[in-house]
Amino acid sequence: MRRPAPDALRRRLLRPLPLLGVAGLLGACSLGNAPRSDFYLLRDAAGPGAAAGGERIDRVLMVSAMAPPGLYDSDRMVFSADGLSRSYFQFGYWSERPAQSLQTLAEARLATAGRFRQVVSSTSGVRGDLLLSLRLDELYLDASQPPGIVWLGVSAELIDWRDRRLLGRRQLRQSAPMLRAGAPGLAEAAGQAMGVLLATLAEWSAATAAA
Repeated sequence: MRRPAPDALRRRLLRPLPLLGVAGLLGACSLGNAPRSDFYLLRDAAGPGAAAGGERIDRVLMVSAMAPPGLYDSDRMVFSADGLSRSYFQFGYWSERPAQSLQTLAEARLATAGRFRQVVSSTSGVRGDLLLSLRLDELYLDASQPPGIVWLGVSAELIDWRDRRLLGRRQLRQSAPMLRAGAPGLAEAAGQAMGVLLATLAEWSAATAAA
């Protein structure tokens, strides 16, 4: 049997595949039957709002936020089927870790309120007078009674950073009802709870700093 000439064989091997065939091959490799993972933003549903009334506090406020190692130090969404246990959603994720979102949203709300001379992140390098330290204690869907309730818990400490003196400490807990099921409903309700909680946090921070 006569074999193709080397040049003819090389041209045949290098011949491009039909576009449809390539697309199908890539689809089979990348998608297959794997379920989709969805990512959701944690928002302040009330928005930063307008400047608040009250005497201006001529101090720079630094804001930090963290979550203790474990369940909530993750981008996974959390739910409780019985009100007691905690589990991760199988395919629902936050776009970033909720503690980081909490810090960003708290900075925006406090800056817009305009009570402090300046509001910055604790890692910005700006020399601050006060430190608002936030800890995300919980953010989960209690699905024990459908359609469910989302709970958000935050611990706050306001510290005189120059004197290293604790000015005040408060635990904040806010809930919001689910309006639709699943991860999308959790994200919406969490945004509602976040908006109310941040309003309380901004008022408390200004009142404690001014006292």
